[in-house]
This record gives sequence, C-alpha cells and structure tokens, in this order.
Amino acid sequence: MFNNASGAIDVSVRMLDGATLRGALLPGNNGTLESALSKGSPFLEFVSTNGQRNFLAKHQIAYVEPVEPLKKLVLTPKSSRFVDAFSLLGLERPCSLADAKAAYHAKARLYHPDVFAGQPLPDEVLRYVTDMFRQVNTAFTEVRSELESVQAA
Repeated sequence: MFNNASGAIDVSVRMLDGATLRGALLPGNNGTLESALSKGSPFLEFVSTNGQRNFLAKHQIAYVEPVEPLKKLVLTPKSSRFVDAFSLLGLERPCSLADAKAAYHAKARLYHPDVFAGQPLPDEVLRYVTDMFRQVNTAFTEVRSELESVQAA
C-alpha cells in the first residue's frame, strides 16, 4: 500500500534528536515495513527524497510513520480514468469564458500556496494544495482554449 515503484516504503522518520527525515526505507524479506524494522541488523537502509542513500541506526529512531504518496489526477479529455477540466472547475458545458474565469479565480484562491504560507501544516497537506493548484491552472488552460476555439468558429 505504501510502496513506491522501486519497492521501497515511503516513510517519515522522527529521530531522537527531533530531526524529521522524509524518504523511503528498503523493505525486509517480505517487503513490509514491519520486516524492515525487525530485521536483525542495527541499521535501516534509507533513501531521502533527494535520492541520497543513508543508513540509520535503529537505536536513534523515535518512530517511523508510513506515508502514502499523493495520487495525482491527470487532466485529459474523453477518458473515464482522468478528470474532466470542466468538472474540476465546477463548470458545466456549455459555459461562457466569463463563467470559466470566475470559477478559475475561486478555485485558485482556494488552493493558492501563498494562502498557506507560514502556517505549520504537514508536508502532505502542502503537497496536496500545490498539486491541486497546478491542476486548477491546467484545467483552466484547457477550458479557455476550448472556449476560445468555439468562439472563433
């Protein structure tokens, strides 16, 4: 459930000195977090989010928390697997460009990263807000180009 493509387990590690590390642990024999933590070795193999490989001493770890990676929605037309740009903005076809702009501005204000700047939020929340803001921008670009092409015709 929390494994990434390489088989590593995405985690947040809190060290006894208060440092928090974000990255992935290489799993134990059966690929679970429990087996990685209960291996006989006094060290855990850890890969940070920037790709640096480290070995963490188990006796220096306060706790390990699995982190489920965010699932990114991809905007593309005519596919049930993907999000429709109009529905992401809360619009129904047909709509005017003015309605699309108003919906875009409302969603952009809701998810803009500057709204949350300086607030002590978990990394997952900040990642979610940033991803949603990108998706809103992508959706508006698609909606605007579709509406402008309809108006030009």
